[in-house]
This record gives sequence, structure tokens and C-alpha cells, in this order.
Amino acid sequence: MADDFSRLPNDQSNLRSMALLPAGAEEQTNGEWNVAALGQPAKTDPDPTVYLHALRRHWLMVSGIGLLIAAIVGPAVWFGMGEQFTATGYLRVAMMETPVAFRTELNWTDVNRFEIYKNTQRQLILSRFVLMAALRKPEVARIPVIQKERRDGDAVEWLVDWLGVGFPGRAELMTVSLSLDNPEHAQTLVRAVVDSYMAEVVNDERDRKRERFSELERVCAAKEQDIRTKREVLKNLGQDFGTTDTTTLNTRQRLALEELSLYRSQHARSQFETKQLQGELAAQKALLASVDNLEIPALEMDKIIQFDPVARQLGMELGWKKMDEVYTKDRVLENAKSRYAGHISAEVQMLQQQYDARVAELQQKARDKQRAEIEMEILRFETLLATTLEQQEAATKDIAAMLDQARKFGDTTVDIEMLRADLIQQGMLAVELASERDKLRVELRATPRITELGPVEKPLIPSNTVLRVVITLLAVLGGFACPAIGIAFLDVRTGRINTSDDVSKKLRVPVIGSVPRIPAGVIHRLASPSKRHRSWHLRLTESVDGIAARLLHDADLKQRHVIMVSSATGGEGKTTLSAQLALSLARTGRRTVLVDFDLRRPSFDEVFGVPLTPGVSEMLRGQNGAAELVRQSTTENLSVVTAGQWDRQALASLSNGNAAPLFKELRETFEFVVVDTSPILPVADARFVSQLVDTVVLSVFRDISQAQKIQAACDILTAFGVQSVEAVVTGLNENSYGKHMGYESTVAT
Repeated sequence: MADDFSRLPNDQSNLRSMALLPAGAEEQTNGEWNVAALGQPAKTDPDPTVYLHALRRHWLMVSGIGLLIAAIVGPAVWFGMGEQFTATGYLRVAMMETPVAFRTELNWTDVNRFEIYKNTQRQLILSRFVLMAALRKPEVARIPVIQKERRDGDAVEWLVDWLGVGFPGRAELMTVSLSLDNPEHAQTLVRAVVDSYMAEVVNDERDRKRERFSELERVCAAKEQDIRTKREVLKNLGQDFGTTDTTTLNTRQRLALEELSLYRSQHARSQFETKQLQGELAAQKALLASVDNLEIPALEMDKIIQFDPVARQLGMELGWKKMDEVYTKDRVLENAKSRYAGHISAEVQMLQQQYDARVAELQQKARDKQRAEIEMEILRFETLLATTLEQQEAATKDIAAMLDQARKFGDTTVDIEMLRADLIQQGMLAVELASERDKLRVELRATPRITELGPVEKPLIPSNTVLRVVITLLAVLGGFACPAIGIAFLDVRTGRINTSDDVSKKLRVPVIGSVPRIPAGVIHRLASPSKRHRSWHLRLTESVDGIAARLLHDADLKQRHVIMVSSATGGEGKTTLSAQLALSLARTGRRTVLVDFDLRRPSFDEVFGVPLTPGVSEMLRGQNGAAELVRQSTTENLSVVTAGQWDRQALASLSNGNAAPLFKELRETFEFVVVDTSPILPVADARFVSQLVDTVVLSVFRDISQAQKIQAACDILTAFGVQSVEAVVTGLNENSYGKHMGYESTVAT
């Protein structure tokens, strides 16, 4: 067996060890793996170790490229930065102006105001008008960097970006610094900025204080004049009303209002009487207008007639005559009636006319009397109304005068109170203004709040040495890390297999074992008696025997006797794996046949030293029967069927299912049939064979196999109806069971 294995091709022999059972066995259902989930990526958390595996695979290239880039970037950054000299100017910014006569205690408000004041000064020194004033100085205009910035853009913006203004440690100290490659130029620029700031801001602020002092002097004088004027007005009001006491004025106003109320009551009564008289007068005038049309009552007329002798006499005579007329009509004979009755009727008629005339005369006299009485009433009412109107007019004037007097008392009281309140307020304001003026007069004689602490010194040593070292180191590290990151990222995107968990958990393909990766210098001499070669031989044998044990178990329980060994692509160790599995099964005493169905790239004829033809291709073309293809190898219980000489006709016959008789006969003859096929993805040969086997074992090569291709291969096998797909991983860093437990030395000896 060792001799046979030593003849395997180099590209099929890079193998390492792995565990027998797959992690994630919980994916099984009733002892079987869910075939529909094979090759489907499971949802797993991101694994950062994939980048470590990527660096492990390419560490040599990463190191070489990283060292090359670091060797270029480091000196470039070091010399590119150049030496920088920092010139610094120092100014003292006092928290409060130095008091001369007035001292106050500090509080948190003052501290917060000081922070605002410092920030204001920082912005002022970086303001455009200050920097423009500095750039206008002749010594600054001659600096090359300023000339260059003026040609290329805005020198003020450049100065804002490069000028540093700060308050170290939140102290009363402001630093103005600038770094240039020329120490004299840095000193000149900082000196110019500090001088411009002192001239444009600090001294200008002192000038503004002087202007403010003059304005306060003017305001104080105007305020004092205003107070004097208002006091004079208050004095005049007191002279006009006899007092400036608001209580007295309020009392007088109250008395005036009471008297005004009395006058208003009288005026109201007068108005009522006037309206009453006007109504009576109107009634009398209406009565006078209708006196001629009025009927004198009969009772009253009877009284007038009774008191008039003429009318009374005529009435009596008329009565007697009417009695005579009635008597004559009743008592006198008819022949005498005409003579007496006509005479008496004439007298009655005459008396009646006289009586009526007298009554009419009396009625007229009664109406004349009534008219005279009405006219007298009208005259009386008119006299009373005139008098009442005169009284009402006089009362109205008195009320207006009293109201005006009461209003004056009220207005004067309000004016006096407002004048007094205004005088108090104006007096307080005048005191504050005077106090502020006096304080400002003292402050103008005090030390300025911002003072310069000595001249700007010329820097003698570079200020950026530490920074150059740090940045250069960072650049070197970055240059070394960039290719590592880039190569690791590109490698991770290929999805190469790093561990068995990548297959069992991420792709959900059960892993039934692993084989070690044999070094190239050992693979051709595994039969050597040296301890090193025997150790590798033992590790390989034990790992393959473990896989064979799993296959034997499946064969007993699930009747899986025909095993197809393939891979997603070429170069993943499938041929080596199939050969070693066949050898291991044969060592257990099981009759095993190894079939080479990799028709396009056959290899078992050279490995086992048997003729290439006749083989599978000849059987597919109908040239030979299945029994003629089987050849006994030098290993007991192991037979070999070679691939034969392939052509298009053989491949076409394979696609038509003509390989089924071969598998049927091999099943009947041997206990195990191990089939080595072509890769699944490049060509369709293995897909047709997969329909005739019991299980498929995928050979997965660590650092070479890719997850997406394994997934694609599993998808294809599932589509072709394969019920069982398992995997063997080659190339893990795990020690074999024998070596780990100390059995290797025993076997090796």
C-alpha cells in the first residue's frame, strides 16, 4: 500500500487530518442530514478569523510588499515633512481689569464671562482686519511663503489655517504661535500679528473706553439738566395748587367731587322740572288752540245761567210762556185756540230766541274767560320755564367748573406722583451713570487688561521632531498594513475554506473526516524506513482508516456500498482520497473495486501499474464487457477499473445512462465500489455518474477550495437527485490521533 501511495501525482497528495464526525450534527433529522439544506449557507455571525487565515496563506507576499511600501513611505514622509520652527508670542489676558479704587469678589458669572472674553479675543486675533494689518507690514510682505500665498490664493486664509491661538491650561495667558521652515520668518510673522492685534484691538478698545467716558460725561450732564427741569415743574404745580402733598390734593379732589355730585343732583332735578314745565306748557297751548271747539258742560252752563239775572229772567219768562202755551192747547176751546195759541207761540218763540242769544252770549263769555285763564297759565308756565332754564344753565356752568376743578386736582395729583417717581428713577439712574463715569475715569488710569509679555523670540530648535517621528512610524505601519488589509480583503472575498466548520456549519455539508497535508518532499517517499516518513505514513493511514470506518458504518446501516469521490473543481485531492479510501476498505477485508471515471484525466493505470485499456470508455462504447475491465491490484481485496481511452462517443454514451450495467455488475461482485470522477463544476461527467451511486464524498482542500463553488456543486448534486452528500477536508492543522496519544513512536519503531 505504501508503494502504491508513493506513486500518486503531486497535485493530488496535499492532505491533512480532521475530526471524524461533523460539528453541527443537530442539522440531522431522524439520523439523516436534511438533503435540501446541503450546500445552503447558514446564517452565522461574522467570523474575524477569516482574515487571519487569509494573512496566513499570503504572509510571505504581504510581508514583502509591506516592507517595500514601508521602506518607500517612511523616508518620504520623514523628509517630506521637513523641519518646522515654531515662534510664539505671549500675552497676558487678565480675568478682570486691575482695580485701582474699586474691588469686587469673583463669582461663577465672572468666570463664564471670562471664558467668553477669551474666546472673543481668540476670534479677534484671527479676524481678517487684524491679519490684513499684519500682512501690510513691509517685512511681512517680503517673506517668500506670503508672496507665494498671495499669488496662489488668499494669504489671510492661509494665515488663519496655520496660526495657532490658545490659552494653555485655561490660564490668563494667550499664546500666538506659527510654525515655518525658516525661524526668522516665523518670528517676523508672529511679531507682526501680535503688534497688529495690540494696535487694532487692544489700543482701539482703550480709545473706545475714552469715547465712552466722554459720552458718559455728556449723558450725565443731560440727565442732571432734565432732573432740574422736572423739579422746577413740580415746584410750579405746588405754587398753583397751594401744596404738592398728594394727600391734601386727594382730599380736595374728594370734596370737589362731592360738591360736584350735589350740583349734578340739583341739575338733574332742574332738568326733570324743566321737562315737566315744558309738558304742562305744551298741554296748555294745545288746550288754548282747541278752546273754541270745546263744549261747555251742561252743569257748568246751568251754573252760569243761574248766576246771570238776564238769562235767569228770560228763562223764567220762557217757562211761564211755555206753560201758558201748553195750557192753552189743553184747556182752550178749539175755536179760541187759533186766536190765543198763535199769540202765545209767537211770544214763546221770541223769548226762546232771546234766551238762546243770551245763552250763546254767556257761552262765549265763558270761553273767553277760559281762554284768559289758559293764557294766564301759559304765561305762568313760560315764566317758570325761563327761570328754570336759567337755573339749569347756571348749574351746568357750575358743574363744568367743578368738574374741571376736580379733574385738575386729579391730573395734578397724577402729574405730581409721576414727576416724583420719575425724579426718583432719574436720580437713581443719574447716580449709576455718575458711578460708572467715575469708575471708567479710574479704569482709564489703570493697567490695560491685555498686555504683551516680552518680545517674540526667534526659535532655535525644530519643534516638530517628535511629530515627525510619530507620523513617520504611523506611515511605516500604514504602509505595511495596507497590503495586508487589501490582500486579506481580496482573499476573503474568494470564500476559501479555512476549517471544517466552514463546511459543516456554514455550508451544512456533513464532514466525515479529514486527511493530513503531506509535504511535497515526503509524498514520494512515504515507504522510506526513516522515522519521519513512517510518521507521515501513519498519520495518513489513521486518518483514512477513520473515514473508512464511517463508510463501513453507513454501509451496514444504510446500505451505502457505491461511493463516488469527487470535488467542486480540480486540484482538490479527490483522486488521492478515492485511492486511499479504496486501500483502507480493502485492508478491512472487504472486497473493494476502485473505478476511474475521470475519463478525461485518468491516473489509476500509472498509480497501480495496470494497463489503461480496456477500461470504462471501451465499455461505454460497447467494445468490452464489465467483467473484462476488472484487474486485481497488488493489494489484497482491491481491484481496479481504469478509465480507458476516452472520446466523444464514450462521453455521449455516459450521458445516455449506459454506465448503469457496469455499476449493477460491480454491486453484485464487490462489497464496496469506490468511484473516482471528474470535478462536478467544469464538466457534466460526474453529474451523470452521481445518479448511479449511493453516496457522494466531496474532497475539500483547505486554502484551495472555495465555499461558493462547493455550494454550487451541492446544488447540482441535489438537482440530480443525490440523497447523500458528505465531505472530507484536507489540510487542517490537527494532529493525528496516533501521534497525539503517543502511539506513533510505538508503531514507527
